[in-house]
Amino acid sequence: MTRLKIPGLEFPNTVMTGRISVDIHGGKMGFFRTLRLGVRYMNIWPNDPLLGPVFPENRVKYWMKLGNRVLPPFIVFTLVWAWYRGGGLYIGFFLAMKSTWPMTITCTLFLLMMPLQGYYWFGRRAQMKLNPRQKIFYMETCIMLHRQGSQDPTMMDFAEVTREGIEKLGRDFLRRL
Repeated sequence: MTRLKIPGLEFPNTVMTGRISVDIHGGKMGFFRTLRLGVRYMNIWPNDPLLGPVFPENRVKYWMKLGNRVLPPFIVFTLVWAWYRGGGLYIGFFLAMKSTWPMTITCTLFLLMMPLQGYYWFGRRAQMKLNPRQKIFYMETCIMLHRQGSQDPTMMDFAEVTREGIEKLGRDFLRRL
């Protein structure tokens, strides 16, 4: 592990491990806090067609909602099918070579983890800082809404202000983005 050194920039709390830099003194949220933030961000994000070409959130939100409707019946079907094809549960079902239960449990865990990956993506996305153009749009929208904006806004702040702007100002203000 080496310290990250870039001429003109210093990152005292960052350590390079291979190609990935890790903040070793906080600054990052825990896994479950990121998941909770992701669920909140997904629910706050405005589902407006004008935002679709600029931000991937609309597409990911659509697939997450579809997955939340489709995956539970598919998981039940997988378990019932394994029960039917595997002859039910018996004492040594994990030890028998012909048992399908180990693979069924693996597939079920994989299917259960798919929505978590989406929520984690939303959580990480909510923590991202805005680029300069988005920050200008954010500040202008805060001024139009007579609201105090954050000095260092994140995508979560952007989503909250955009949702409020759509409700109070209408969709037309999004064309400036």
